[in-house]
Amino acid sequence: MIDRPPPGHWPQGEAEITDMIHRRELERVDPSPEHADLLIDQAAGHLSAAAPLIDHHPPSAFTLTYDAARKAMTAVLARQGLRPTTGGGHLAVQESIEAQLGPNVRHIVRPFRTMRRRRNESEYPRIGEAPVTVTECRHAHCDVTAIVEHMTKSLAQVGPW
Repeated sequence: MIDRPPPGHWPQGEAEITDMIHRRELERVDPSPEHADLLIDQAAGHLSAAAPLIDHHPPSAFTLTYDAARKAMTAVLARQGLRPTTGGGHLAVQESIEAQLGPNVRHIVRPFRTMRRRRNESEYPRIGEAPVTVTECRHAHCDVTAIVEHMTKSLAQVGPW
């Protein structure tokens, strides 16, 4: 089994992805354009559902927004035939996409790094921890809108790993 993508399909990050597969943070599965489309559709739906909640319940809106980013990035992996494992989790999604985008484009998904930590704090709050604010949620929604748009366009640029 080859751990390399064919030429012309997001060649950046080859070593990182191979290492993640060997560390069992990602696993190879059958590439699935259908699954990728389903995840992209869900990501867009999460963004739409989150928008009216921002002013009324920022923590819920933030979680939906975060999930939209995660699903959009996972859609690209599904199209490639890659899936994060339980051991790799959401961090593997983030790191594998950042590695493949390369230094000129990874800034698009970089906000997910902060959102991942903040979403965890929101889902498992501690006494005295500040809740997600409306302003914070609005910024996240804008960032994730860009992530979903970029991942949607990227689906046509990637092939099986």
